[in-house]
Amino acid sequence: MLQNTRHWVNFTDLHQEPFRLFFPFATLAGLIGVALWPLLLLGWTDNYPGPSHARLMVQGFFGGFIFGFLGTSMPRLVEARPLSAREAFALLALFLGNVVANTVGMNTLADGIFVGEIVLWFAMLKNRCHGGMDRPPPSFVLVGLSLASALAGTTLHLAGRRWELSQPLDLFARLLSYHGFVLLCMLGAGGFLLPRFLGLGVRRNFPESAVASPEWKLAAGVAASAGALILITFALEALGWNRTAGTARAAFVVAYLCYEMPVERLRCHWRGVQWQLTAGLVCIPLGVLAAGWFSAARLPLLHLELVGGFALITTGVATRVVLGHSGAREKVEHFHPWLTTAVVLMLLGLASRVSGDFLLGIQTTHYLYGAACWLAGAVVWAVCVLSRVFRPDPEN
Repeated sequence: MLQNTRHWVNFTDLHQEPFRLFFPFATLAGLIGVALWPLLLLGWTDNYPGPSHARLMVQGFFGGFIFGFLGTSMPRLVEARPLSAREAFALLALFLGNVVANTVGMNTLADGIFVGEIVLWFAMLKNRCHGGMDRPPPSFVLVGLSLASALAGTTLHLAGRRWELSQPLDLFARLLSYHGFVLLCMLGAGGFLLPRFLGLGVRRNFPESAVASPEWKLAAGVAASAGALILITFALEALGWNRTAGTARAAFVVAYLCYEMPVERLRCHWRGVQWQLTAGLVCIPLGVLAAGWFSAARLPLLHLELVGGFALITTGVATRVVLGHSGAREKVEHFHPWLTTAVVLMLLGLASRVSGDFLLGIQTTHYLYGAACWLAGAVVWAVCVLSRVFRPDPEN
């Protein structure tokens, strides 16, 4: 195979591999979302940033990485045509509009834009799946449920602007649009990717075919059942059954990961992103359990799932994608001190944020330390990884 000698990506690379567009802007959304809190705590603004912070992190940070990854990987997995320039840049325009609207506090407008993003993404991915020469991995059924969860939750948020939602329904909307969106997508895409990234191999292989085999249907049915059960736990939590919901959801997450991943082969080491992904996988059920059982501290403990689980896995997968598509895959096979420093800073930020709610005398200081550490870690990570996002894949 001829090696690509170009030093920079071209226009075609940008829309056929949309992670190159979305990953940098998703990182920027995350930096803005976290920075809103120090601005308030330092007295530089009087605007309460809670709604904007949550949306910038979910719709902007996690959403941007999810959309960039799916737009790149899904056409390849089903052997369909990549995204066109019109599709990729239309989606990017909607994404940037959402980030700007949330940054300035126009959350209703941002929710409306996000609904448009989801609908357009779902239509494009559905067309690729039906028009491709292969079927997507069966675990990607959960990706469809993830988009449906985000759509339902955000639509409920929009309805709540016109009609006042009951407290359980409002909580249900937040659980669907924040947690359901990211969790189901990570289980769906992660069920396929993470065993490979962790060097575990796979539990089952499916032959390339546009027709679903009985084995594919069985695995897709298991994924759909796991997703449905997780969605039911969100309803139980909204009704106040916190411990039951948290315990059941953590059990379903662990059971599905064990179904998809040969975890008995896992051997933790410090090379590449393996330990980072492993830590993220542990933090997800741990955060769900902790928030469910200790309801009085639910908000800080949820950061174990969001920052310790979702963010570590997001940046870990993004590291593999960017370096693997820019001719630097060997960097994720060895210990990288700066990438490790970035992750450690993010974890210190998590610890400071969670502990702040239990140390009321110095709560503000801990919040500031937590934000500063996470922001520093994200910047170090971006310098190490995103600096290569515009380098072409030498194998293309």
